[in-house]
Amino acid sequence: MHFKKHILAALIVIASYSHGSPVGAASFDCAKTDLAADEKTICENRALNDQDVRMATTFDILTQLMAMGARDELKTQQSEWLKHRQTCAADVACLTTAYEERMKKLGEAFLNINRPL
Repeated sequence: MHFKKHILAALIVIASYSHGSPVGAASFDCAKTDLAADEKTICENRALNDQDVRMATTFDILTQLMAMGARDELKTQQSEWLKHRQTCAADVACLTTAYEERMKKLGEAFLNINRPL
């Protein structure tokens, strides 16, 4: 179990350096003028911005590792989570908790990936 956690952590670090946007940039365009309250707060708060990048990178890695059915379920869960995140609006504590909970769920999804031995 610990080995899988270390692999996921290493993949996230590698992916964050090879991500299409600069490290530390949110997973969405902060320059847009029509940002929702949660997105605006994430763009303005470095810690939340970093959490967003880690979450998006982890999600991207998991979608590549999972079988199609599990991938579809993960995408559905992600859409539901994004709707939940929006309800936080500009509440930093709520957003922080939302990201912590999502990363826990993504970590659990990674640990549950079935692989042939």
